[in-house]
Amino acid sequence: MYQGQAMQENYLKTQVMSASPNKLIEMLLEGAIKKIRVAKLALETGKLAQMGENLLKAQDIVMELRYSINEEIESPIPQELIQLYEYMYQRLVIANVDRDTKAMDEVQKLLTELLDAWKQISEVK
Repeated sequence: MYQGQAMQENYLKTQVMSASPNKLIEMLLEGAIKKIRVAKLALETGKLAQMGENLLKAQDIVMELRYSINEEIESPIPQELIQLYEYMYQRLVIANVDRDTKAMDEVQKLLTELLDAWKQISEVK
């Protein structure tokens, strides 16, 4: 690991450790979007292993988001979000297996919409 990469990892670790729960969710959403974007670029350049790695990371992030939901809340929203995250996970699996850019685009769009909504909610708090 070169020095620049180590510094970047330390910076990210500091950001994560000092972030509020709302900021962590925002960072996870941004991370998943970025991983999908990198996966699409890797596919375009024929780097299939890199595509697969990034889609697996995006899948992990989506599952982390899914399991971060408080299911105790008396509202249909938690269950709807769980279903949405599980749907996105399945679409990412398909994207990875079939090299399906439409599935990647679909999940990236859904995550972007969630991120925008999350930022609006966070601003209100």
